[in-house]
Amino acid sequence: VKCLNSYQRCTELFGEKYEDNYRSVPDNARREMLFGISLALSCCGLTSPLSVTAAELGSNSKNVNNMVSPSNDIPFSSVRKQKIITLKNGLKVLLVQDKSASQSKACMCINGPGQFTDTLPGLGHLMEHLILSYQNTVQDDFEDWLSEKGGGSNAFTAYSQTCFHFNCPGEAFGKALERFASLFMENNVMTVCKNKEILKREIRRVDSELDFNNIYSQLDYATKLFVNPEHPYSKFTQGSLDSLETKPNDEEINVGEKLTQYFRDYYLPNEAVLVVVANQEDLTSLERWVICFGHTLSNKKNKKRGNIFNADNELSTYHYPSQFLQGKRYKHAVLYRSKENTFSAASSNTSEKLTLQWVLNEDYRGSRKTNVIEIAFVLDQILGRRGPGSLFLFLKRRGWIQNSSTLPLHFSVPVNVSGFQILKLELSLTLKGFLERSRVVAAIYGSFDILSTGGPDSYVLPREIIAQYATIAKLFGYLLTPRPADAVELASDAMSYGINAVESGKWYRFPPTEDNLGGLGLNRVRRAVSNTLTILNDPGSALIIVTAGDEAFDTSPGFGNTPLTPLSSPKWRREPISGALLLLEDMLQFRSKVEQAVLTSTVNKEELLPPVFNPFIPTSLRPLRRINYNIPSSLWNNQSPLNQVYTYDNIDIDDAWIVLKGKKMFPLPRAPPETNCQCAFVVQLLSPRPATANVEEATNAELWKTTLEIAATDLAELGAPGGLAYEIRFNKYGMRISFLGLSQTLPSYARRLTRLLVKHSSNLLKGRNEIPETVRNTVLSNAKRSPGLPPSRLRVITTTLEKSTNDDVANEGIDFLHSCQGAMCFSEGDLTPRESADLCSDLRNIFSAYINKVELKLSFIPTINDLLDTPSWKPRNASPCYVAGASLMSDACGRVPR
Repeated sequence: VKCLNSYQRCTELFGEKYEDNYRSVPDNARREMLFGISLALSCCGLTSPLSVTAAELGSNSKNVNNMVSPSNDIPFSSVRKQKIITLKNGLKVLLVQDKSASQSKACMCINGPGQFTDTLPGLGHLMEHLILSYQNTVQDDFEDWLSEKGGGSNAFTAYSQTCFHFNCPGEAFGKALERFASLFMENNVMTVCKNKEILKREIRRVDSELDFNNIYSQLDYATKLFVNPEHPYSKFTQGSLDSLETKPNDEEINVGEKLTQYFRDYYLPNEAVLVVVANQEDLTSLERWVICFGHTLSNKKNKKRGNIFNADNELSTYHYPSQFLQGKRYKHAVLYRSKENTFSAASSNTSEKLTLQWVLNEDYRGSRKTNVIEIAFVLDQILGRRGPGSLFLFLKRRGWIQNSSTLPLHFSVPVNVSGFQILKLELSLTLKGFLERSRVVAAIYGSFDILSTGGPDSYVLPREIIAQYATIAKLFGYLLTPRPADAVELASDAMSYGINAVESGKWYRFPPTEDNLGGLGLNRVRRAVSNTLTILNDPGSALIIVTAGDEAFDTSPGFGNTPLTPLSSPKWRREPISGALLLLEDMLQFRSKVEQAVLTSTVNKEELLPPVFNPFIPTSLRPLRRINYNIPSSLWNNQSPLNQVYTYDNIDIDDAWIVLKGKKMFPLPRAPPETNCQCAFVVQLLSPRPATANVEEATNAELWKTTLEIAATDLAELGAPGGLAYEIRFNKYGMRISFLGLSQTLPSYARRLTRLLVKHSSNLLKGRNEIPETVRNTVLSNAKRSPGLPPSRLRVITTTLEKSTNDDVANEGIDFLHSCQGAMCFSEGDLTPRESADLCSDLRNIFSAYINKVELKLSFIPTINDLLDTPSWKPRNASPCYVAGASLMSDACGRVPR
C-alpha cells in the first residue's frame, strides 16, 4: 500500500506515470550493471531530418548487448591481483599487486589490543607509540628514514584493535617491509619497553595529543558520563602523563613490565592480518619480501583471547555488553561551546550540533550477524534523505537546520564492538534550530512514529524499499567508488568481514538483492532495523546532547524551552576529564504538546512522510553489459557535408554502428576502469541567441536557468541517491543539457526534467511571487566570478537583476526556445545505440511543441569536441560522499577512521 501511495504522490509531483519496470522487482537475471566505454550520437533537426543508411555509417556491425563475463564484474580487478598466504607463525598476509598504485603501502592490524583491553589508562596507545619508536644502533629511525624516501607512517589504537601502516615509493618498498617487520619482533619490542628514555619521551608524546578544548573531544567525554561506569568505554583510555607516569610511580607500578606483558598477551600473530599493496611485476617478489614477518609479534603460544571464536573472519570476538544509564531525565544535556571552538573552519559561530545516541547490543560472536553499520545505513536513508516528505526538508523550511551540500543530518557508529554499539544521529542546527530544540527533537521522534504500522511488527519496512537501499549501498560503496581500497581499509575489513571475503573482491558490506539465500540477507537487515526502531522510539533510551555558543544565551528560547541558565550558575556541571560544562535539561518534557501543535498538522499536509518507493532507484541492477560501437570520424570531427543531418530514424541500429576502440569522450566522474553501470546523455540545443544576446538578455537567461534549477530541486533530490544528476549550461552554441546516471533510470529522469524545462516559462508567468532575492544574489555572485568581467558589464547586470520581473525572465526563456533550430545528442557509458536513439526521439517530441519549426541552419553546429566541458552536476549533494549513508559504505568518503 505504501508503495502504491508513493507512485500516486510521485505522479502528482512530476506528472508522469512510472513505467512498470520501476513498480515491480526486476527479474533475477537483471542483477548487476557495468560501465562500458560507449558513445552514441544523434544530430537531429526539429523539422524533417534526413535519414542515413547503415552503409553510410559503416558496414562492420557488432552485437552491442554482449554481457560481461563474471570474472570481469569486480571493480579494479583489471589492475589488481590478490593472494592470501599464511606464514609459519600463523600470521595471515594479503598480497595485492596494483598496477595503478602510485606508492606502495602496507598495514599490520592486530585484533585484541586496544582501548578496551588497557590494564592502565592509555597503555594500548602507549604500546602503539613504542613499537614505532624502535631503531637499532646502525639504522636511523624508521619514520625519519621513510620521510627521506618520500614516504610516511602512522598508527591508530581503536577500541578493540590497533593498526600500523606506512607508504613509500616502490623502489624502497622491499627494504621498508624489512624494517617494518623489525618493529614487531618481540626482542626488539622488549628492548624498547625497558628503555627509560624512550618510555619517558613517548609518554609525553601521548600526553601532547590530548586536546580537551576540542568540541568533539568534549562531546565524547560527555557521552562517557552516561555509560555504566564498569564498562571500559566509560573510562579514560587515551593516556596522559598522569595516568602513565605520575600515578604508576606513586603506586610503584612498573610501566615497562606492564607493556611487555601487554604485548605478549595481545599481539598474537594468529590474531593479526598484514596487507601489502604494491605496483610490482608479480606477486612473487611481494611473497618473498613478507617472509620476514613469520618471526614477528608475540612468541607466546597462540591461543584465542576473545570470548568466542568467529567462524567468518577466523579471529576472536571480544564481547563488551553494556547500556546507557537508565532514566530519561539523566540523559539530556546542553554542552557549552566557547567562541573559539567551532566545528570546522567553514562553519559559522552560530552553528550548533544536536546529537541523539542510542546503545545497541548486537552480538557479533559466532556466525555472521547484522553489523550495526548496515542498520545505520538504512536509518540514514530514512532520516537523512532529502526531497518531498523528508525530515531534512521539514527542518530546512523552518530554518532549523544548516542548508549545505554536506551532511547536516546523518547517522554514524562511533563505537562498534560486539555487545556494545553506539548509534549516533547528528544534526547541524542553526541558532534558530537550537532555540527550538524541543521541536527539532519532537520532529525526529515524529519521523520514527510515522514508520509504525501499529501491528506486532510495527516497524517492518517493505522489502522493495530495503532492496533499493541495497542498490544505493552497492553503487556508492562498490561499483562506482572512485578509488580502490588501500592497505588500511583492506586490513580493517579483514578484521570485520574476514580476510577471505576481502581477497575475493566481491561485495560484502551490505546484503545484495541477488544473494544466494533468496533475499534472506535483506530480511535479516529488515528485522534488525525493525528492532532498532523500537529502541529508538523509546524516549528513555536516548542520550541527547546539544551544544550552545555564547549567542544562545542572548536570544529568547523557542516553544518548549526555558532560557539557558547563566554559566555562573551551579547548575552547570563540569565534566571531570575534559572540563566541559554541562547543563542537564529535559528536551522532551513538552513532546506531546509539540506533536499536537506542530507535527500532527504538518503530517496532514504531507510535510513529514515515511520513505516511499523511489522510481529512480532500481530494486536490483541488471546484468553487466559490454557495449561496443563507433561513430564515423566525419561525425566526430563534424567533417560531413553540412547539408546532411544524421538521425536514428528508420535505422537498424545494430547494423549502423561499428566498434569504437576504447575512446573515452564525455568526462564522467572518476570510477573503476572496468565496464560499469554509469552513463551520460547530452542534449545540445542549437541556437544563435546566447552568442548574440545583449547583457540584459543574458542576465535574464541566467535568472531563468537558476529558477529552473530551484523548480527541479525535488526531482533532483529524489534522483541523487540513485546516482542521477544533471547540468544545464548556456554556451555559444545554445544550451547544453547533461544527464548522469544509470541506463535503467536515466531516460525517465531526463524526460521528467525536460518537461519541467519546457513548461518553466509558463509556470513563471503564472507565479504570483516575485523572484527571490537569493536567486538574484546567486546570479550576481556567479557573474562576479567570471574572469575579466568589465565593470561596465557588471553594472548592467546589477541593474537588470534589480528590475527584472517574472514576466521578463519567462519571456527570455520563451524567446530562447523559439530561437532553437535543432539539437545534437550524444551519450557515453552503459547506453546502447537503441536506448540512446529512443531517448533522443522522446526528448525531440517533448521539445517540438515549444520550439518553432524553422529551417535548420548549420553554420553554428559545433563539433562534439566543442561540447565536452566538464559539467558541474546538480544537485549540490550529488557528489557520492554527500549521498545519505555513503560515508558508512565508501572508502573514498572516509568509512574507516584513522
